[in-house]
Amino acid sequence: MQIFRVDYSSEIGFGHLKRSLVYAKNFKDVVYISKADKNLTPYEFYHINNEKEFFELVKKLTPKEVIVDNYNFTFNYQKEFKRLFPNIKLTIFDDTYDDYFCDEIINHNLGVNKFKYKNSNIVKIIPPLIDEKFIKLKNRRFKKEGVFVSFGGTDASGIGLKVLKLLKDKNINFYTTSANKNIKKLKKFTKLHKNIKLHIDEDVALGMAKSKFAIITPSVISYEARFLKLPFVAIQIADNQKEIAKYFKKKRIIVIKISEIRKLKKIFKDFK
Repeated sequence: MQIFRVDYSSEIGFGHLKRSLVYAKNFKDVVYISKADKNLTPYEFYHINNEKEFFELVKKLTPKEVIVDNYNFTFNYQKEFKRLFPNIKLTIFDDTYDDYFCDEIINHNLGVNKFKYKNSNIVKIIPPLIDEKFIKLKNRRFKKEGVFVSFGGTDASGIGLKVLKLLKDKNINFYTTSANKNIKKLKKFTKLHKNIKLHIDEDVALGMAKSKFAIITPSVISYEARFLKLPFVAIQIADNQKEIAKYFKKKRIIVIKISEIRKLKKIFKDFK
């Protein structure tokens, strides 16, 4: 059994859940443990309130491996885990080259340098995790139109509406989920601007495949855009996106910060 320890919510987003679900397909017997209130996985699910409850579940379930994709499971928690369960493999997903006390570190980001870790021997570098939905769409032909815009399922930074206001004269498809706290404002705005369509809980992969261009974050979704050969501008909204942002800048892909979003008007000045 593999246990996945992943948190997600409208406040912190669904990025970790999204990539962990792709990785989970490598295993036959999977269980998810999370502080999330709802089970958004196809697997057996346990809700916890704190790490003490998590450790109790691990003791009860006796897995072969625990895979953590959760920044809140810090070095001290990892150290306590290995003290309690020295024979259970502890694997940590990482984006930031932090210090870890585990058996394996997984990094699937482009441009990763394993020698930036204190212990490069435990680092496992894997290709970017691409959902099968994108794989199925890669070779299909669509009429390309408009700008695909998405900042994750929840748009936790609240940047979506600001971007739409800047580009209100462009043909835009904005993708989000019902967990977005700004749904009412987005509905009101898009109702006034018929050239902007709001897609709630719809197929992101299909939306990207049908678009000419994208405005997204330098995160998992940017790997999906590259896989579909969809050109994009990336807006860095979180610290854990710094390394990916650096990689894209080296590849001459436009990356801007939230404080620089007014640059979008110039970037898309002549876009039709």
